[in-house]
Amino acid sequence: MKVHILLGPPGSGKGTQAKQLVEKFALSHLSTGDILRDAVSKGTEIGLRAKAIMAAGKLVDDDTVNGLVFARLQDETGAVLFDGYPRTLQQAEALAAFLSAQKIEMGLVADIEVPEEFLEARVVGRRSCSNNACGAIYHLENKPPRAENVCDLCGSPLKHRADDTSEAFRSRMEAFNATFKPLQAYYRGMANYRRVDGRSKPEEVFEAVVELYQENA
Repeated sequence: MKVHILLGPPGSGKGTQAKQLVEKFALSHLSTGDILRDAVSKGTEIGLRAKAIMAAGKLVDDDTVNGLVFARLQDETGAVLFDGYPRTLQQAEALAAFLSAQKIEMGLVADIEVPEEFLEARVVGRRSCSNNACGAIYHLENKPPRAENVCDLCGSPLKHRADDTSEAFRSRMEAFNATFKPLQAYYRGMANYRRVDGRSKPEEVFEAVVELYQENA
């Protein structure tokens, strides 16, 4: 069993790359959001604790997130890909200690790097289908719809999310960097850490990620 990690800032395409990697190599895709929702729906002890924290309007603390992730990892037998975890240095250190104790090998840590000016342009130009059942994503420059402001797939109007503005993006990046920079520095010291240029087309980024994954599978 191996655990692989995708790192990257908001708008880097990390989620898209994770989905394709999971499909290509039949990996277990673990995200903290999915794990959290599953634990809450099952009413587990740690899930109920997380539910109470969220009900109070607070962020779920690192110890609770780690507990959810480690419980889920113990149910896995094959290769696992984390997308969106770890988010903090404390989570990364706790994960390393858990993997060592369980004799689980750390595989690829791929960091999809995109300069902030590229990310801002991606986010501000992003449009999404207003039909939640469709959820198609477009970009005014890189992937425009065939008809202005209309989804190609279902014909619903496209929407511009309120947080997809320059001001909101810069605020998110400031908060993101406060926890991501120490996390990134931690993984950069590891032999299996690899940087990926995320400025290329998604298919080119995917080719690079696949090559790195195959080297560390």
